[in-house]
Amino acid sequence: MVRTVVLVRHGQAKGKKYGQTDFDRELTKRGAAALETAFPKTFAHVMPTSSSELWVSTAKRALQTAEIANKTLGIRLVREFDYLYDQDYQSFMDELAISDADLVVVVGHIPFMEDACAMLTGSYMGFSTGAAACIEIDDAGKGSLVWFEDGPEV
Repeated sequence: MVRTVVLVRHGQAKGKKYGQTDFDRELTKRGAAALETAFPKTFAHVMPTSSSELWVSTAKRALQTAEIANKTLGIRLVREFDYLYDQDYQSFMDELAISDADLVVVVGHIPFMEDACAMLTGSYMGFSTGAAACIEIDDAGKGSLVWFEDGPEV
């Protein structure tokens, strides 16, 4: 099982245009710039190793956020999961249970990030765009919140 999980909500996204799906919404330019500025501080205490993984929702804004985060983190294995967009908690928990990664950084959406944090730690945290929570998981699968960084102002 994974030892450290960092949950990250995607950055500020553009509104949906006529005929566009929610899935295809992109980050705003200001939202992307805010993440570029904030993420080096947000992830300053995250120390990826060769077994670390970056899990990301397949939605465009989450993929863009993960790309910006990975400029700071430099995680080699990036995995895309539809279930992060679909809010499938059971698939997420199952994947955590079988993963050999020591650190997993997960980029997704609300309410999933808030609910996953609550499920792992028993504590509810409100995730603004670009917010991140670091959770340490013990041998029994119980998580403890190590730190929480609110998202950048846009």
